[in-house]
Amino acid sequence: MKKQEGRKALILLTDGVDTGSKVTLYQSISAAQKADTLVYAILFSDSEAYGNNMGGMGVPGMGRRRPMGYPGGGYPGGGGGQNLPDGKKVLQQIAQETGGRFYQVSHFHPLDKIYADIEEDLRNQYNIGFTPDQPGEPGLYHHIHLTAKKKKEILVVQSRAGYYST
Repeated sequence: MKKQEGRKALILLTDGVDTGSKVTLYQSISAAQKADTLVYAILFSDSEAYGNNMGGMGVPGMGRRRPMGYPGGGYPGGGGGQNLPDGKKVLQQIAQETGGRFYQVSHFHPLDKIYADIEEDLRNQYNIGFTPDQPGEPGLYHHIHLTAKKKKEILVVQSRAGYYST
């Protein structure tokens, strides 16, 4: 996405189960942040597919796989164990740290409504820029926290967790 010009958004429609990533979760989030890309993560899962609470579309009986972004994941026997990271939490983290949103497909929140929410979200965005008092070393990550104050109205602030200095 770094080579794309203008506003950038990426929609992940996934069960959150990794099938062979070549990069880590940290590297994925960092790349999206450096490319100034919002990631909207949509969890489309089948709780019966992998057993326990792992969730995910797939072939029943194939065993548990590591969720997206975790090395060694992807195939039965590729790390195994009962204490694997939760795919839902991974997708929530990706969305939160890039300034996007997390959605989970359900009977009450169908896919068409989720896409309508994303479309509305993208149409109603404002860009706020600032210059830090002291510029940091190039490539360093800086956390930010943005809030809004307005009495008698509810304002929702959605922003990424930080930025990389250039």
